[in-house]
Amino acid sequence: MIKNQLATLLHYKNVYWRKRYTVNRVKFGDECTKFFHAMATISHRRNSIPQLLNEQGLWVHDHEGKAGLLWNSFRKRMGVTTSPVMIFDLQSLITTVPGLDELVLPFEHEEIDSVVKRMPIDKAPGPDGFNGMFMKRCWQIIKQDFYSLCDEFYNGTVNLECINSSYITLVPKTSNPETVNDFRPISLLNISLKLLTKIPADRLQNVILKLIHCNQYGFIRSCSIQDCLAWSFEYIHQCHHSRREAIILKLDFEKAFDTVEHSTILLMLQHLGFPDRWISWIHCILSLGRQ
Repeated sequence: MIKNQLATLLHYKNVYWRKRYTVNRVKFGDECTKFFHAMATISHRRNSIPQLLNEQGLWVHDHEGKAGLLWNSFRKRMGVTTSPVMIFDLQSLITTVPGLDELVLPFEHEEIDSVVKRMPIDKAPGPDGFNGMFMKRCWQIIKQDFYSLCDEFYNGTVNLECINSSYITLVPKTSNPETVNDFRPISLLNISLKLLTKIPADRLQNVILKLIHCNQYGFIRSCSIQDCLAWSFEYIHQCHHSRREAIILKLDFEKAFDTVEHSTILLMLQHLGFPDRWISWIHCILSLGRQ
């Protein structure tokens, strides 16, 4: 009995250190080495925010001061609408895409099971504390409840306000972040909402090439946005090799995805030809989100 309890405690300790420093080269027993503990400590320090530079150029070190800077910055940026008025004639600018009715076909149990099987097991959990490992290990017990949730979401009778909450975590954009703008916010969703969003996202991948340009890399599953950099360098190399005059324009929309208007998204979906049921799903997810 004591040996089993000791083995359990040692297992929890190994899991703790693996979470603090996750590398693919870790083998059995490496969690107790001095090198591994040192690298885990460095990784933990890298993920912390020891100080921030405010608008007056002063360093803020205390926890309350740093929290105030982050709160004020993201409160002005996220969840704030400017009530824009569309001045463009979207009907003449956007071509309706046919064949999008397949996006709103009824959810099949096999489709939901496939999403759960492909769900990563070690992603950071949301407010509910569950990750992909929980879904896969307990799927035979909880799958009927999730089938019912998906059916209610499909019919538009579910209220997502109680589960549509998330944690906001900050990812540094640079190796030495100093200000709030040097961090990129990401949301950690509840596992149930993550399942609901993955089902429409998988369906969208089947028709996404009809909706965006072939040179767009950011939203295609088999491509990476880093491919754009390689394509740009190749184009610059060709320009130097041909010795022809060329103009290369780089546009960077700062905080574009943090300040996008939900009403504009729904209006674009409508003119692209998305079904009303699909637009209602997107509106339900966006309108009831809480951080």
